[in-house]
Amino acid sequence: MPRLTDSRVSSLKPPANGQQEYADDLVQGLRLRVGAGGRKSWIVRARLGKRQINKTLGSYPVIKVADARDIAREFLIGLVRDDHQREERTFGELADHWIEKVAKVKNKSWHNQKRRLEIYVLPHWSDRDIAEIRRRDVIELIDGIDGAVAPGRVLAITRTLFRYALGKDWLEASPAEAIPNPSQDKPRDRFLSISELARVHQAADLLGYPFGGFIKMMILSGQRRTEVASMKWSDLDLKQKTWVLKSENTKSARIHLVPLSPAMLELLDATPQFGPFIWSSDGQSHVKAYSAAKTKLDKLMAAQGQDIEPWRLHDLRRTMATHMVRLSVPELVVGRVLNHAPQGVTARTYALHSYEAEKREALTKWGEEVASSLI
Repeated sequence: MPRLTDSRVSSLKPPANGQQEYADDLVQGLRLRVGAGGRKSWIVRARLGKRQINKTLGSYPVIKVADARDIAREFLIGLVRDDHQREERTFGELADHWIEKVAKVKNKSWHNQKRRLEIYVLPHWSDRDIAEIRRRDVIELIDGIDGAVAPGRVLAITRTLFRYALGKDWLEASPAEAIPNPSQDKPRDRFLSISELARVHQAADLLGYPFGGFIKMMILSGQRRTEVASMKWSDLDLKQKTWVLKSENTKSARIHLVPLSPAMLELLDATPQFGPFIWSSDGQSHVKAYSAAKTKLDKLMAAQGQDIEPWRLHDLRRTMATHMVRLSVPELVVGRVLNHAPQGVTARTYALHSYEAEKREALTKWGEEVASSLI
């Protein structure tokens, strides 16, 4: 089309239906939109990185052609300038900022919010640019969380942080919106039978390192998924046959000692040292793609005709506890193995090595039970 001028724009006829656009040849992105009703509007269409920008400037003849070009140029220059000024922020930085500026100021239970982020979100997104996190990332994160209550609470706090980033103009859109809240299921009581557990253990061999060993350690130790995933070689004392979980790595925020049973020591002896973390895919960080590994494990069992009733990784913890009681391990000792909250002030601050002998005996008995199921 010939160059846009005021006389040419004023003579343009509206289309029979819908709308028609005319591009300006002097300012890239500036367009005149003519609707079927005769309305003529100036718009700017541009792409900035991965973002598609559409901006309505105003209508003609209120804004003449020359003015539209000036406004469009100013808008485009400002757009580029603002984009350069927009800092890249990681989710970890966003979380720290929100905790300090909002949670600590307005919420007495901010420690719980911080802990929830540390357990469920930061291990996955701490170093992720918030602008690069997509809706599918949020869905995968929530789907990978075990429990009846935790997924909904994690989605809520994640949504809150992204909305905070929106308010600070650190984001163009929140990836956590329009995601259905997870159903609040009744507390789970699913545990695996010994034969089911044997099938899971055998299929874990087919996964190979690191997830095969990771799942076996969950079976043998009864510790939580994230606690096992974050195991470091430096947390182990192979001479004393102990594994110490630091308070910042446990859901209960209590330091916890797990005696290493012969079965666990045998598993660790067969595990390659691939960086500081015992279970790692890159040698620098611990494993995280739990949901994908669990799906692969289920497919391996199904392919061998060994699939079982629906289960979750967290059920392995309940499975160990259930069978320990069946093996006549006192419930008090089972609770100490699982790092359940003790009662009373003295009990809550019990010495690290309290019940070590009883826990070691229980875990050894459990390791022998698992081994006998594989014969």
